[in-house]
Amino acid sequence: MKKEKGFWASVAMTIGPMGIWTLLFFVFPFIYIILVSFCSRDQYGNIVYAFTLKAYQTLLKPAYYMVILRTVKMAFVVTFFVILFAYPYAYFASRAGKKVQNLMIIGVMIPFWTNSLLRIYAIMNITSKNGIINTLFMNLGIIDEPLQILYTNFAVYFGMIYSLVPMMVMPLYSCLQKIDPAVLEAGRDLGASSFQLFWKVIFPLSIPGIMGGLVLIFVPAMFNFYVADALGGGKTIIVGNLISNQFSTAKNWPLGAALSVVIMIFSTLIIVLKNYVTKKSEV
Repeated sequence: MKKEKGFWASVAMTIGPMGIWTLLFFVFPFIYIILVSFCSRDQYGNIVYAFTLKAYQTLLKPAYYMVILRTVKMAFVVTFFVILFAYPYAYFASRAGKKVQNLMIIGVMIPFWTNSLLRIYAIMNITSKNGIINTLFMNLGIIDEPLQILYTNFAVYFGMIYSLVPMMVMPLYSCLQKIDPAVLEAGRDLGASSFQLFWKVIFPLSIPGIMGGLVLIFVPAMFNFYVADALGGGKTIIVGNLISNQFSTAKNWPLGAALSVVIMIFSTLIIVLKNYVTKKSEV
């Protein structure tokens, strides 16, 4: 009896604080955001706790659902290019020697040692009219006048991809490293070409890593409003910008909460898709 009480006491001591933390800072805010999304506001911006679908009806206006569609499209494009750039890097890192492997992983981890906002300011400096790219091109005689790179959609996409590539490299590297070299040797012995070996053996086995990285990339790509603000000059509006403006400037918390709920639904669908594809690939 004493042992049983001691066991439950130790469980309460270890799990209890984490449970309270989760309830206070994750569960309650989540429930509150959903609750506020079904409220309205008065003329002073105060929340009126009366059930209404007004905030969700507002999202059906072209100005809002076009922003949502643009954001989802951006997230898909960014995710595609992140996978395109991260996959070869992760593959060669997983197959390299121990020293080269460590150097490649450290090279991916170094950006995490600096603030993400500082990295974005570095990109602003590189892509500005007096930045490294324009200076180099003009010195080489490729262009006669500076290119407008900063404050364009290209700069926003570039910043998003640059910021999120490490998020895909790490889960892919972890997954590719687990592939048994004997499996690849067996494929070669059976006469498989390099492309067949990749498409029929390596790629299917790396799908869990891709799906794991997808969750880490797709959701931040919809919310990283500071990247869109800094590199797009405020001209590229995504859902993250819209939510921030509704909570801070417009004081329309119900609409901001409704937008947050919509994005949470998208995020949940991505996680469900990830779990489904992962299970299918393991069968």
